[in-house]
Order: sequence, then structure tokens, then C-alpha cells
Amino acid sequence: MAAVLPASAVAAPARFLVVVDPELEFSDLGALSKQGAVGLLVPDAGPETSEARARAAVASGKVRNSLLGDKPPGPALISLLDAAQTRPALPVIAVGLPRGGTQPNDRRYPIFVQGPRHRGLLTSSSTRIPGLVSVVDVAPTALGREGKLGSTQDDDPPGALRELDRRIREHRDAKTPFLLISFALIIGLALFRRAAVIPAFAAVLLANLFLGITGRTNVWVDLFVVLAFAGASIALARFRPVVHGVLLAGVLGAYLVAMWIDAAWVALSPLGPTQNARFYGLSNLLSTLLLVPAVASAAILGGWAAAAVAALALVTVGGSRFGADGGGVLVLLTGYAILFALTQRPNRRTLLAAAAVLVALVAALALGGGSHVTTAIAGGPAELAEDFWRRLHLSWLRATSGWGVALLVFGGIAALVLLALRERRRLLLAYLAALAVSLLVNDSPNDVIVAGLAGYLVLSTAPGVARRAAERATPAAPEPRARSAPAATQ
Repeated sequence: MAAVLPASAVAAPARFLVVVDPELEFSDLGALSKQGAVGLLVPDAGPETSEARARAAVASGKVRNSLLGDKPPGPALISLLDAAQTRPALPVIAVGLPRGGTQPNDRRYPIFVQGPRHRGLLTSSSTRIPGLVSVVDVAPTALGREGKLGSTQDDDPPGALRELDRRIREHRDAKTPFLLISFALIIGLALFRRAAVIPAFAAVLLANLFLGITGRTNVWVDLFVVLAFAGASIALARFRPVVHGVLLAGVLGAYLVAMWIDAAWVALSPLGPTQNARFYGLSNLLSTLLLVPAVASAAILGGWAAAAVAALALVTVGGSRFGADGGGVLVLLTGYAILFALTQRPNRRTLLAAAAVLVALVAALALGGGSHVTTAIAGGPAELAEDFWRRLHLSWLRATSGWGVALLVFGGIAALVLLALRERRRLLLAYLAALAVSLLVNDSPNDVIVAGLAGYLVLSTAPGVARRAAERATPAAPEPRARSAPAATQ
């Protein structure tokens, strides 16, 4: 192979030959890890994949959600060699890919990189989870371009990959049971113990984070943990709303710190991203659930504390190193703008608070590292418009993917519209406006509807949280002094 290839192809240290080996299995990673870096490759984006789609994505370094029904865009950047025909010289990237036609995109395939400075587990800026690799990472690595794979040392790479694969499988299986038991608890408390509904909602979010940190995503463990957290939270029901506001702000802070320390803690939690289209940061489901503490704690605490909560929420959701959810930022800004308009009179102090919040957001986007959010912004208005249209298209495809999903989405939208027409409480009006924007800018309408209705139930039943829109935060008028009684005559 070395004899027939151009000299530059084998001599350039930054270039790799890419070999597709359908026979490559997880059992091979033990031996391969002694010669280079290994990982798990996600072959596509979206619910389905195929051999043709996966090969095109490897060659072009680009991927498009399978719901859109076409191959990844762009020309091939690299050529793929067949392992059955030749054994290329080093350095090399060997990948296993799906075989055959359309199939579920729920498997991960071995990838091996043998070359200078690649040892242990492969690392990817696309996934931010050591050992997990996106299909778009192969071409930049082969060409030595920005976005290429790195590696990190590990004492037992095959064991770490087996554990990672287990967590991703259990993460997928645990989502629905976790949601069902959580929402059942919320509904029960909203009916019979309203004072505990906000602490219980905060407990569900903290239980999700706890499971992500501990790495326990087995269904039965998840159910036990969420029941334990919700049960413990009932003790907070007797405290005043301001304590609940601090608790909700603490939830936002906990997610911020967790994503700062280790992106996998939230990414592999039961409510985290799907790991077949989005890998790190916040899923649309989790971002919608966090909308409740974001707007409720700001409304409860008020003043400069509300500005601090808004800054915390925007950084948590939109920061490139944290949630990296550009749609979530627009949702939060909508909610805060409506809440601000209904509760405050514009003055120097409120304008300074708003400016401080925006500065915090810009700093989080600029200093937190690159993400798909910063990439879209850097692309200018044309790329932002294309991204928005793609999200709308995906939303429609997901909403119409089946009768059950369509009934859930369009029935939920009708319910939210009816609630908005009758609603007079300012916090709920701001929340419903934010949900409306979320349905436009995010591409998972079923998740937004389910989480949005649960959040509305919490905010509408919690005592002492929501007030009517007409009740502005203005100083109370001084009470008139009582007239003094006339002096008694002698």
C-alpha cells in the first residue's frame, strides 16, 4: 500500500488513512487499545441510519438528521479504504459502520486511531464525552484540520467504553419511566398538597442531576431515587415562597456547576440529550423543565435578585461550555421580557439590571468555548435563517410522525392556547409566551408540550407564586392619618 500511494499521503504526520472494517467488533478494542486510542462511533444523526448514509457522513465530515430524508451535504473530503482488500500503512483510522439499509440509529461502533500522540480514549469536541466520537470527527482527523480527534489516558480503555455504552443504553431506556413517575408525583401534589409542588419539582430536577453524577441510570434505581428526593422535599412545603425561590435558583446553579465540572453528568442523565443527534449540554426536554425555576425564582425574589437569577439562567442554558442551547436563550429572553413588562416600570435601575444580564450572556457565549450556537452566530443572518428553517422542518416532521405524537402535540398546543386566553397572572403569561417561542425555535415539539404542561401545572397551583398582570410592583400608597379627636371642653 505504501508503494502505490503518493509520498505525501504516507509521510505527512497529520494525515491518516481511513479504513472501513465491517468486521471490527468491541472485542477487538482490547488489543487495539495497546497500539493507539479507541472509542465508540455514533454513525449518524437522528433516529435512523444506513450503510450508505454512514459512509457518506464519514467521507464528507458532515451529517444531517435522518428525518430530513437525504444524505449528508457536501462533497467527499476523504477516500475510504476497504479493510477486506488491503492493509494500509500507518497512521490509520479504522471504523466499524452499519451494514445494509435503513435501521435504527441506536448502536455505537468501534473506532481506532493509530498514530502519533493517540493513546487511551479518543476525545471529541463534538461530543465532549471521553470515548464517544461523532461520525463528523473522522474527516477532520484524517486531514489534520480543526475539530480533529484527541485522546486522553485511561487505565482500562475497553472497560471504560463498555461502561459508557451501558450508560448510554440505560439512559435511553430510563427516560420515559423517569418522566412518568415524576409527572405522577407532581400531579398528585398539585391536587392534594399544593404547598409542596414547587419543592417536589425542584427535587425531580435534582434527582436527575444526581443520577447523572453517580452514573446510575438503571430504571429501578431511577424510580427509587426520584421517589426519595420528592419525599424529602415535602418537608420544605411549610416554608415561605421566598425559600422556594432560593431553592429554584439553587437548581439552576447546580446544573451550571455540574456542566462546568463534567459535561457527561448532565449529558448522560435520564433527561439529558439523546446521544444520537445531540451529545452535550441541555436537551429540549430538560431546557423546558428548567424554564420553570428560571422564571419562577426571578418572579418570587424580584429586584436585583431577579436580575441575578436571569443572568444565571441564561448562562446555564446558553453558555457554550454549559447548556449550549441557542433556542433556549430566545425562550428565556421572551419569558423575562414579558415578565419585566408586566411587573416593572422602566427606570435606570431596571435598565442597568437588564444590561448586566445581557453582558453575562455575551460573556458566556464568547468565553465558554465553541459550540453549534457560536458557529451558527458566526455564520451570519443567512446561516441563522437556514438553521431556523431546518428546526421548523424537523418540528413538523416529528409532530406528524404518527397519530399518537400528532394528537399529543396539536392537542397540547390547543390546550396551551385556551389557557393563554383565560390567563391573567403575569408569571403564567410570561411562561406561556416563552413556550410559544420554544415551539418555534426548538425541534422537539413533543418534549416541549409535555414539559410545558407539567410546568404550567406547577406554576398555576403553587400558592403565593403567581399574581395577576394588573398587580404591578409599585410602592403601596401611604395610609391616611386618622384625625385627632377634638379636645374635650372643660
